[in-house]
Amino acid sequence: MSGAPLHANVRFWRDPALPGVEARSATYTQHAFRTHTHTAWTIALVEAGRTHFSLGPQDARHTAQTGQMVVIAPQTPHACNPEPGSGFSYRLLALAPGWLSGAAGTAGAEPAPHFSTPVLDDPALFSAWRDLHEAFVWGAPAAHKQALVMACLRELVTRHAAPAATSTPLTNPAVETARRAIAASPGAWVPLDRLAHLAGLSRHHFLRVFKAATGLPPHAYQMQQAIEHAKALLAEGLPISRAALDAGFADQSHFSRCFRQFTGATPRQYCENIPCNAWPAPQNP
Repeated sequence: MSGAPLHANVRFWRDPALPGVEARSATYTQHAFRTHTHTAWTIALVEAGRTHFSLGPQDARHTAQTGQMVVIAPQTPHACNPEPGSGFSYRLLALAPGWLSGAAGTAGAEPAPHFSTPVLDDPALFSAWRDLHEAFVWGAPAAHKQALVMACLRELVTRHAAPAATSTPLTNPAVETARRAIAASPGAWVPLDRLAHLAGLSRHHFLRVFKAATGLPPHAYQMQQAIEHAKALLAEGLPISRAALDAGFADQSHFSRCFRQFTGATPRQYCENIPCNAWPAPQNP
């Protein structure tokens, strides 16, 4: 795909008092994303338009449209893009796994809540999550936002999650060994031969089982992890050039191009966190 979404309006909101929570709004009129994953749970609210998206290692196809919610678990490969010839506007909340586990009353080592379908038709829940997003937009106090986060997550889990035991986490030992090696080396690129050796597989066999388990070939998976590492550094306030180097990119233009492909935003857009100082929200925005 091409580098940047040319007709994109993307904004981000973060609050240091709520680590692991990020709000986003975006509008796209053309293809913007390559297949990617997130380390967080993502809950998207489709405000306008229609999107077709692939989800999971098997590329299951789904469609979401105005008024529907989309729930995507961490480390689940997906690519959401507007229907050709139409626009697609959405709000999104990204939450670190611990937030959902806390709302579901499960420990971190236990299976996470499982959703039988990623697309939800629930107008009341949609409205509640929209209010949460608005609290970030208008800079509500951290305590207010935190209360809304927990209330929205409890409702999401109560109304739509299946029993945790039905979830199917990735368990291939060879793949997990490779994933741990990649996670242990943020900002470094582990050669394919080294990953295959650690996994105890031939190069070609490793390629097949890794993509089957994660939905991404090893190089794309490492690129994704590098971008996630860079996002964390940018959210902490590091300059773009420093974040690029620490994430393993010697060429800043290459970093910017990859960042756009995986996030649908430029590094500069991601850095422009909207200040949380506008509370209370106007009655008629």
